Amino acid sequence: MRVSGLRSLSLLLLLTTAAARAESGDEDGRVPGGHQLTVYGRAGAMAYLSDAQTIGGVGGGVGLRATFQERFILQADVSYLMGIKNVAALRLGAGIQRRGTYTPAVLLNLSALMGDRLAFLTPEHPTPLRGPALALGVSIAPLRFSHERAQVSLLELGVGVGSDLPGLGLSLQLGLLEVGVSF
Repeated sequence: MRVSGLRSLSLLLLLTTAAARAESGDEDGRVPGGHQLTVYGRAGAMAYLSDAQTIGGVGGGVGLRATFQERFILQADVSYLMGIKNVAALRLGAGIQRRGTYTPAVLLNLSALMGDRLAFLTPEHPTPLRGPALALGVSIAPLRFSHERAQVSLLELGVGVGSDLPGLGLSLQLGLLEVGVSF
């Protein structure tokens, strides 16, 4: 995925948020029924490690989060990572957070890393792997805070597992900063 594809996806996320805000007609960004949409930017690192491949890097991205009843979270984000070379990371997550100003969260994530990688030929994998490195994992965000329409997370740690068939891979995620604004 090239940078222009990431820009297009970012623009789509922003337009979707603007459309949802226009439909809600609510000044504080809360949709009737207890929904809240948040656009966020994030910075961090992701890696997928297995006997057959290594892919990942450090970078940033944008995402869209829906919060229901100030507690339940659904989110999607896309990131551009640099390290080995160029990598695009997509994450889908669902989880729960604490209500109030201090809002730590736990999420179940499905992640896909696509792009340049280091491939290793083994007896189980005599040819390089193709396609994204998929992983299912859990992440915790112990330092999250919300105030009115602003949200900040200073740390997010995640670990997951993926399958390279045969064999498993380890997915690691580190979020250093995430800043969001609700609409």
